[in-house]
Amino acid sequence: EAAEANPDTKFAIIDDATIDLPNVTSLMFKAEQASYLVGYVAGLTTKSNNIGFVVGMTNETMNQFGYGYCAGAIDANPDITVQQFNANSFADSATGKTMANTAITNGADIVFQAAGATGLGVIEACQEAGVYAIGVDSDQSSIAPNTVLTSAMKRVDNAVYEAVQELIDGTLEGGVKTFDLAAGGVDIAPSQDLISEDVIAAVDEVKEKIISGEIVVPYDEETYNAFIAELNA
Repeated sequence: EAAEANPDTKFAIIDDATIDLPNVTSLMFKAEQASYLVGYVAGLTTKSNNIGFVVGMTNETMNQFGYGYCAGAIDANPDITVQQFNANSFADSATGKTMANTAITNGADIVFQAAGATGLGVIEACQEAGVYAIGVDSDQSSIAPNTVLTSAMKRVDNAVYEAVQELIDGTLEGGVKTFDLAAGGVDIAPSQDLISEDVIAAVDEVKEKIISGEIVVPYDEETYNAFIAELNA
């Protein structure tokens, strides 16, 4: 509404590609790529071959986290089991904790959360159980330094910086701008004290393959099924 009322003012919005106005720039991220990387870490780190995933809501954008995570985990470890839970809320830490505890009871030794404040309950459950959690969006290691193995980072800082720079340069255009691993839009967290050197090296190799296009990370059911079929071929 503000953009329609002020057509000479430029607007940018994060994580929403539904606004089709010439003065609105939508900043989007390849969440599936960051999720693939943390899934790869989980697949190589798990001792039980059993990991969990708690999502805050199932929709097209949030499902990208799940498809990427499962693809990365299975690529790294074909014997892995991934337990998946939908909290149906981004603000219910108690439900997040319950779901993580269920995953842990059923054998998971690593649980990834893409669930906002709900995910804080996931981290708490993992901390209490002595298993690893994986954070989302930012480096969440400060919440529980001995528990958060890594985080699937969305580099909003880089995207906003680039948008402001383009505004200053007079080159900012409306439409969707998608930031991927190659553009510095997504990555795993820089804090890697809990990850073994062998796993870090393996993830670095996978990053190069994603950037080069050798690995195309799935983002929906169709691309995920095709990815798994190719792995099994």
